[in-house]
Amino acid sequence: MTRFIRLLLVALAVQTSAVAQTTGWPAKPIHLIVPFAAGTAPDVIGRLLADSLAESLAVPVVVENLPGAGGTIGVDHVAKAAGDGYTLVLSGDAAIVVGDHYGVRKQYDPSRDLTPITQVAATPNIVVVSNELQVKTLQDFVALARSQPGRFSYASAGNGTSSHRGGELLNALAGLDLVHVPTTGSPMPDVISGRIQLFFANAAALPLVREGKVHALAVSSLQRLPGAPDLPTVAESGYPGFEAVAWFGLLAPSGTSPDIVARLQAETGKALTRPAVRDKLQAMGAVPLGSTPQAFTLLIQSETAKWSASPARH
Repeated sequence: MTRFIRLLLVALAVQTSAVAQTTGWPAKPIHLIVPFAAGTAPDVIGRLLADSLAESLAVPVVVENLPGAGGTIGVDHVAKAAGDGYTLVLSGDAAIVVGDHYGVRKQYDPSRDLTPITQVAATPNIVVVSNELQVKTLQDFVALARSQPGRFSYASAGNGTSSHRGGELLNALAGLDLVHVPTTGSPMPDVISGRIQLFFANAAALPLVREGKVHALAVSSLQRLPGAPDLPTVAESGYPGFEAVAWFGLLAPSGTSPDIVARLQAETGKALTRPAVRDKLQAMGAVPLGSTPQAFTLLIQSETAKWSASPARH
């Protein structure tokens, strides 16, 4: 057998394998890994998406929670799975775009081991402070913190999360020395009690703000929140360009067929336009998005570059 014929047979085998992978997909349940605990914002987003995909793909989409290490445990599980379209992950941004300088230790290379499908949603943060501080604006808080360096702390939901990145970005831009306090559960009780002074909380904290349990100073997105139009952005409060939001996206293991990726992207896009999904996301402070695999890939690349250059302490 000549070398040319052998190479031709190998190429045909690869092509046949790809066709076989795509034809008849999906033919069994799909597992959607959510690398956060049940009841958290990404878990709610994942279950809304799973229900919609199960309906449109006509197979069960089973949500599995694999929390830990800022989401990297669940993402690592998917990075090592077969690229057959039956194992997916709804990852937060930290496990994809943040590295060791924020204390995020990854056993995988997102650009090598994962295939971006689509961005799903973003959740802007609200900068909240303990009522004990009796500050009204972000400028008031900055002035107070500058007058007592090292005395005040900020909470985060873990290394590399948007609450961590937001706190460190504020430290850098405002010249503060806030102490980072990462937590495994919700840090809100500590903020309410005054044990921790500041927290970049997700928009689900708005009811606590309205109840007067904490005070809101600003939002971390470039645009104001529709649910709190009177609350200024951090950028409007004296720090132009400030943005630290959490986003969630759907990814598959590397080697997943482009046809499967395209189908998942299209069905996810349809899901995000359905009122039952869109309204629930917006009610929890999330912004439904959707994007092409190419646009999602570019976002990951730009966010990786942005946060790699951003100052961090952990």
